[in-house]
Amino acid sequence: MAYALQDEKANETINYEKMLKMLDRGIDDMEAGRELPLTEAFVKITELRNRRRNAEV
Repeated sequence: MAYALQDEKANETINYEKMLKMLDRGIDDMEAGRELPLTEAFVKITELRNRRRNAEV
């Protein structure tokens, strides 16, 4: 049981660190002026999500 809790805690830490890296990259992009207009951003998000879903299959 203790190992399962350690693994869960490690996974939470890894996911938290990944989220922080994504936020940092997003902030860097905004500061550098690499932003998409809202409608284009949603199109891009949909494309990336579909690509990711198709890759998992």
